[in-house]
Amino acid sequence: MGLKPRVSGATAIYRVLARVVESVGCLEEGSGVREAVAGGTWIFLGSLTVSLTGLVFWLVITRLAGAAGVGVASSAISAALVALTLTSAGLNLAVSREVAAHGYEALWASLVVAFAAGGLAALLTVPLVAALGYGALAPMASALAVLTAMSTAALFSLVGMERFRSYFLAVLAGSLSKLGVGVALAAVGLGAVAALAGYLAFPAAALLVALAALAVGGGAALRLSASSVKRVLLLMIGNYPYAFSNQLLSMLSVYLFAFLVGEAGATGTLYISLMIALSITAIPNALLGAALPIGVRRGSDPFAESFRIGLALSTPIVVAAAAMPEKVLALVNPEMASGGATLTLLLLSIAPLAALTAAVSRMNKEGDTRRLATLGLLRLALLLALLPPLSRSMGTVGAALAFLVSSAAATAYATRAEPGVARPLALLWPMHAAAALLGLLPFDHLALATLLAIASLGAMHATGVMGLGELAGVLRLALATVTRGAAGHRTGRGGAVGNG
Repeated sequence: MGLKPRVSGATAIYRVLARVVESVGCLEEGSGVREAVAGGTWIFLGSLTVSLTGLVFWLVITRLAGAAGVGVASSAISAALVALTLTSAGLNLAVSREVAAHGYEALWASLVVAFAAGGLAALLTVPLVAALGYGALAPMASALAVLTAMSTAALFSLVGMERFRSYFLAVLAGSLSKLGVGVALAAVGLGAVAALAGYLAFPAAALLVALAALAVGGGAALRLSASSVKRVLLLMIGNYPYAFSNQLLSMLSVYLFAFLVGEAGATGTLYISLMIALSITAIPNALLGAALPIGVRRGSDPFAESFRIGLALSTPIVVAAAAMPEKVLALVNPEMASGGATLTLLLLSIAPLAALTAAVSRMNKEGDTRRLATLGLLRLALLLALLPPLSRSMGTVGAALAFLVSSAAATAYATRAEPGVARPLALLWPMHAAAALLGLLPFDHLALATLLAIASLGAMHATGVMGLGELAGVLRLALATVTRGAAGHRTGRGGAVGNG
């Protein structure tokens, strides 16, 4: 009987880890999921750029102008976006879907619809800003509405054409312009005006870069017809209830909170908390944003898998932030640290919001405007019913609670439309809630956040939501996408999915 060779503990651990990495869960070829991960990488990098530059932007503004200055600026910005929501909710989804199906003809139609919607929004912005007592900021806010509508059409035309790297470059240009203009003006003491000017610089720069990229795409000749404008407009209307309720969660609610409560400092805390939550939501939303045009162009259904992968990738970040919300807010401004409960509730909204986005993406691909309208109206009605009384009685916590309840209730309908999201949602959402509860205990919150982030990876592996091998594979694919895209950019050659 031979002796077995002795294996050191370190060698054994290495072999186990090697087997895990080698057993990568393959992303099914032809399903569109690989393409969604690759394209979503560029979209996420765009969102990450917006978030990081936005963090620096608001850090400077809040340090120089204080929480009240942020409240004034965010209220005026929200007024412009309220007006734009009222006139163009659903434009981004309509543009992405129609350009994926019809190319440059839909691009020009999208720009026409965007210009008309932006012009109407500019007119509506004036009384909305005046109602808050900031009428002097109305011209800048109106210009923001027009430029944002136009840049949305141009950016999502790039997404619809699967030119994801060009989308990223346009967003990068806008983000850097916003940061440069805003910080420069804040440094000379312009306060809320500096924030508005920075926000104006973003869509202006992004629009210019996106149009330049589209012009060199080989099909930029004017191809416009009444039928193409009608298609974009009708699909925008079909998406309107859902998109309106979605924007209500992010921007309109800040305006309504400012109008109902009238406290600039509290409004600033709500706004920053929303931006933090939306920054994390960008991970699953990036994959789902890429999945829509890919599903349309390839006739595939990558939505449930894109949701699973996206929510799994964001879960360690969610649980870490939920365990120390006060510390996260204090990074922006110590005055906002008391808003920890508000941020926690918004973090708990991330999973249901991602599930709703997956269902809406599938409905758009199928052109199912009836179910789109039903889902949107359901969430909108709940939010409108809850937001005023909860905001008045509980402040920012009440507003965040209204977001969470309305989103959670709508997931029951969303899982019927896209059943594939049910299992990942049922496994990952409780992890988020458990982290929030543990964050209430008197522990070292930084250590707790680190421990929970690591534990969430083990829990996802054990439950099969996302194994460590699959996680490694997704990260490798994302890295390869960026590397190939950068190489193609340097040499002037076209690359893989995501190449501009």
